[in-house]
Amino acid sequence: MLEYFGLFLHMFYQFRKKDAVMKIYVVKQGDNVDSIARSQGIPVGTLVFDNQIAPPYRLAVGQALYIDDGTFAEDRSPLYVFGYAYPFITSENLNNTLPFLTGIYVFSYGFTQEGDLVPPESPPEWMVQRALEYGVRPILTLTPLGPDGHFNNNLVTTVVHNMEVQQRLIWNLGLEMAEKGYGGLDIDFEYIMAEDRLAYVEFVKRTTEVMNQFGYQVSVALAPKTSATQAGLLYEGIDYGLLGEAANRVLLMAYEWGYTYEPISYR
Repeated sequence: MLEYFGLFLHMFYQFRKKDAVMKIYVVKQGDNVDSIARSQGIPVGTLVFDNQIAPPYRLAVGQALYIDDGTFAEDRSPLYVFGYAYPFITSENLNNTLPFLTGIYVFSYGFTQEGDLVPPESPPEWMVQRALEYGVRPILTLTPLGPDGHFNNNLVTTVVHNMEVQQRLIWNLGLEMAEKGYGGLDIDFEYIMAEDRLAYVEFVKRTTEVMNQFGYQVSVALAPKTSATQAGLLYEGIDYGLLGEAANRVLLMAYEWGYTYEPISYR
C-alpha cells in the first residue's frame, strides 16, 4: 500500500440541502462501463471521466459511481477535491496531483497516552510547503495509531475521557498547525468502542470549537454504516447525526464498499 495507494483520492460534491440529491449508481455483478452508461442515459466517456476509471475499465462489485446526467447543474456547489497521502509520497506524484486538489490530507499524526503528538515517520514540512505553493490547503490528519502502526482504541478511550490529556492534545495540535502552516484538521479515529460513542462526539465538538476560533475547519472521517444500529467495532462507536453536528465537515470512508481487492467484473 505504498504512498497510501499512491494517493488515495476522495472526491465529493457539496450540494445545497434544499432540493439537491447526488445521483449514485452502485456496481452490480456483470456490470461494465458500457452497460452502466447505457442504463443511465449518459455517454460512456462522461462516466469514465467523472469517476476517473482508467483502462481497462475494471469495476468492483459494490463500487459507487457518480452519475452526471445534468439534473443537478443549477444546484451544484463548487467541487471540493482532496486526497490523503503519506509524507513519503514521491515529489512527482504530489506535483502531478496538487493542481487538481482543494486540500491535501497529510497522513498521519498519532498521539501518546499523555496527549503528546507523534509526527509522521517522514517529515511532512516539504509536503505542506509544496501544497501552499500550489494554493492547496494542507490538512493535518490525526489518528490514534499505536507503536505497532495500527489503530489503538485504548488511545481513543484515554483522550475522550481524560480532560487533561484532551486539552494537552488540542493545545499541541494548535501549536503544530500554526508552526507548520496547516490549514485545517481531519480527525480519523477508527475502531471506537461503543461505550466511547458520546464521549467521542464531545471530543470532536470541543476540538472543532477551539479550532474554529483560530480559523481552522475540522473534518471527521467515518466508517460507512448501513444503519444506526449496525454491529461491529468499526461502527458502534460512531453516531452520524451527532458527529455531523459536532464537526464542520464529515466524510465517509466508503472505499471498503468498492475496494481495490474486491471481486472484479471485467468489460
